[in-house]
Amino acid sequence: MKNIGISKRHYIAIAMIVVVFLFTVIKVNGQNFQNFTTTDGLPDNFVLGIAVDTNNIKWVATANGVGSYNDTTWTIYRVADGLADNYAYSISVDKNNQVWVGTDYGVSKFNGTTWTNYTTTDGLISNSVNYIYGANDGSVWFATQSGVSKYSLGTFTNYTTTDGLSNNSVYSISSDNTGNIWFCTQMGGVSKFNGTTFTNITKATTDSLLDDNTFAIGFDQNNNRFIGTWYGISKLNSSDAWVENYRIEDGLYNNFVRDIKSDSDGNIWVGMFADYNFDGGISKFNGTNWVSYSVTDGLVNTQVTGIAIDKQNKPWISTGGGVSKINANTGIENFTENPVVDVYPNPVKQTLFINANNQNYTMKIVDAQGRMMAEQMLKPESNRISLEQFTSGIYYIHLSNNKNSITKKIVVL
Repeated sequence: MKNIGISKRHYIAIAMIVVVFLFTVIKVNGQNFQNFTTTDGLPDNFVLGIAVDTNNIKWVATANGVGSYNDTTWTIYRVADGLADNYAYSISVDKNNQVWVGTDYGVSKFNGTTWTNYTTTDGLISNSVNYIYGANDGSVWFATQSGVSKYSLGTFTNYTTTDGLSNNSVYSISSDNTGNIWFCTQMGGVSKFNGTTFTNITKATTDSLLDDNTFAIGFDQNNNRFIGTWYGISKLNSSDAWVENYRIEDGLYNNFVRDIKSDSDGNIWVGMFADYNFDGGISKFNGTNWVSYSVTDGLVNTQVTGIAIDKQNKPWISTGGGVSKINANTGIENFTENPVVDVYPNPVKQTLFINANNQNYTMKIVDAQGRMMAEQMLKPESNRISLEQFTSGIYYIHLSNNKNSITKKIVVL
């Protein structure tokens, strides 16, 4: 494994520290999640990306090689097998069922038998590849800090701001239902490419876009665009007009969006992780309501890095502590969307009362910036919560258990 510094954006040591605690959580809630670590055959517990091929084989990019899982056995690939580098940042499957892996030393393609490596010498715009996307037309796109590369029919074509891309630092790539390719960028909003020209969408061009630092984009069955930022999600319609924003107060687990995927039922799945307090989880949106869950529900680790949907419509989650598969009996579909919980008074000065109405809840209080302010288990009866250390402002109370999830906004005077 490389000696990776904090500049790599990931925190391996922290993921390893918490893995023992998380294993205990897994045992408690194992009926909802199936979790995988190195004990089960993963190459490494720090998993940076996940993909599913046409044969429903799951592929993961980790800090020490690539793993594939056929629902029975994990197979590991490393430099000795032909991989460009063992520290794999990203992974994707193209239209021809070839697996692509992004590293700091170029990209590697696996055709099922052999690995082929490509670098700037072959036309790749940069050897450090953040994200890979296999488009429906068979092309493969690579996101880097120097622009994007398109690989098609054996040839690389590169695009930068000179060609119309909004910013050369690109975090992720996806395509909408009509075949446009979308790029999430640093400080440049999102760029849409129709094969000929770029259209750039930023806070300056679209009222209420949450931020120009965009990290993920997903699409629902109506071709609405869900743009993920570190301030929440902005939804645009199929004409790229702003519709609404989703934040913690609307039901997101937190505002720090890392990945967005949609399943065949039309649900939007969002992966989140906040670096400042190392808290993260998954939220699911059915078009009307959000439900969220994290390690307290059985997720293997808080550091969510990616999402993939398998051929049975099951989400697989890559994290800093292993991989979680969300099974059919998660209870998510059975969540009560409006559980009865009394929170009073509101506005409040010093003491808040929460009546959980004979249910056990985990309570988290966050401020308007998403920073964790308090966390505790609530009793089934009335709970007295001291807010004496809270400054005046708006806060959000998240209550969750294995049946319900609810968010309440309070005003502290």
